[in-house]
Amino acid sequence: MTTIAEKIELQFDALSAAQKKVAHYIQVNMQDAVMQSAEKIASKSGVSEATVHRLAKALDYPSFSGMLHDLRRHVLKDQRAVRNFLLSTSQQEDSWIEKHFVQEIDNLRETMAWTDRADIHQAARMLLDAERIWTAGWRMGLSVTSFFSFVLKYMLGNCEMIPQGGVAEYASYLKSGDVVFVCGFPRYCSRTLKVSALAKEQGAKVIVLTDSGLSPFAKLADISLFAACKSTGFLDSYTAPLSVANALINEISHLDKARVRANIEQMEVMFKAFQDNFEWMNRSKSR
Repeated sequence: MTTIAEKIELQFDALSAAQKKVAHYIQVNMQDAVMQSAEKIASKSGVSEATVHRLAKALDYPSFSGMLHDLRRHVLKDQRAVRNFLLSTSQQEDSWIEKHFVQEIDNLRETMAWTDRADIHQAARMLLDAERIWTAGWRMGLSVTSFFSFVLKYMLGNCEMIPQGGVAEYASYLKSGDVVFVCGFPRYCSRTLKVSALAKEQGAKVIVLTDSGLSPFAKLADISLFAACKSTGFLDSYTAPLSVANALINEISHLDKARVRANIEQMEVMFKAFQDNFEWMNRSKSR
């Protein structure tokens, strides 16, 4: 039997723009959606309630209640012990900070369930084989791309971060043999999407870190990696996306230890030459 997640993925391209918003919300927030009315789902998706009912019809359900029933069955079947643990511990919360960390843990657990070791391995190998690595993703995505770019430059020496103000200049140098690592989460920056599309047109490989298989970035990717970014606050959390970047870094280190070690040793020589570290002073000598 086709699950609601599979129905959404199969029919997503044929949905209207408004219906896609609802489908994306349901796919990313299944645990919450099972407890919500059509009105609440519509509000969370930024569409009309009628759109939610039209989505149910588009997915071949007789009504919204039929879609909700299937969604609940899917979530219950996919229930994991860790979710039960998180739900039971969240009932004991008495402060906002506990809720914050429970959500962060939930994001990491969900991301771990989504992540296939084979995808991490393939992405790491692609980065190692690249002539040049480019990273793209700005605004809050910089928390991932700036860190990832710095570490890859340190480890491999051939990584460059595309600055938001210089997209046109940098994009013209993308070519076959290069790999572009893209961080794309809601609101799905149109400029980052443009870079991803240009990279594909110019023969470069694209690795995407995003929130869902329905993300517009996923359709442009040679490899898609997914991370949850829910938050109890008004800004999304990038703890889990950053953890995926760290997983890639670890895999690269294991796949080509000799190259990484040689680059790091050379970098340490440069750090020493430029005295790019803090030196503790002996107080007795400085007096």
